Amino acid sequence: MASSERLRARLQERLHGKVKLGEPLSRHTSLRIGGQADYFVLPRSVEDICETISFAQEHGLAWRVIGNGTNILFPDEGVRGIVIKLGPDFGRIEIKENRMKAEAGASLAGVISAVRAQGSRELDFLVGIPASVGGALVMNAGIPECSISEVVARVRALTFDGKLITLERDDCRFGYRRSRFQEEKLIVIEGEFRIGSGRSWDGAALLARRRERQPLGVPSPGCVFKNPPAAPPAGQLIDQAGLKGYRVGGAVISAKHANFIINEGGATSRDVLQLIDIARSYVLKYFGVELQLELAVVA
Repeated sequence: MASSERLRARLQERLHGKVKLGEPLSRHTSLRIGGQADYFVLPRSVEDICETISFAQEHGLAWRVIGNGTNILFPDEGVRGIVIKLGPDFGRIEIKENRMKAEAGASLAGVISAVRAQGSRELDFLVGIPASVGGALVMNAGIPECSISEVVARVRALTFDGKLITLERDDCRFGYRRSRFQEEKLIVIEGEFRIGSGRSWDGAALLARRRERQPLGVPSPGCVFKNPPAAPPAGQLIDQAGLKGYRVGGAVISAKHANFIINEGGATSRDVLQLIDIARSYVLKYFGVELQLELAVVA
């Protein structure tokens, strides 16, 4: 512990942000699951991120970046190395004419509100998605009718070696719930979005639809599996396999939407992983479909 504290203090000396030792990751994920991070960094600037990565490399420490933690499962044993969280210090939103810039830590709710203040409902298709801008870009979040990539102009990202780059939309390699940011170790810093096209969404109706179909307001990571390309949706397949309400420990496959796993209290990472394995095996056995994870599982 003494050596860990010394390392924490050395890193803290190099940053303007905060460095915590042994921070419970359950506090930073929508599933409320996860052990401690050896070191937990809340950077205040891009320079802080670069310094943290440089420090990790100097000391042979693994590192990863998170946002709101809405689509991630950390192990019960915790995470070795450094977890960097882009929080409110990366929450700036700026709108000029038909362009909006939003930093990675800004919430989608904040972005929607900012665009609404301009008299537009162009981003209301994102209503009810509890993600940050960074996480939404990494996962290409959205609804069946539209994904965030459709309004992206460009993205600023930080490379593994600390270089800031700007990627045009086509360079981001967006696809269904995927992007270049998943494939490479690129940290999303800011997104620039096109607004003013005149397209409008009924946010109230979309939120009502989400509430009717999905278990909102409970600890959950959102959809666990991607919808298969040539088969019924993952939730429908899991439902037809008879798994709605199936429980392992404190984790339950939602009775409202079978592609959601809920932490009903005291659920562990092992509980969730066992449910994932059960759902996959049942769907493969009964329908011959191999489900692919949308949830990011940290080993």
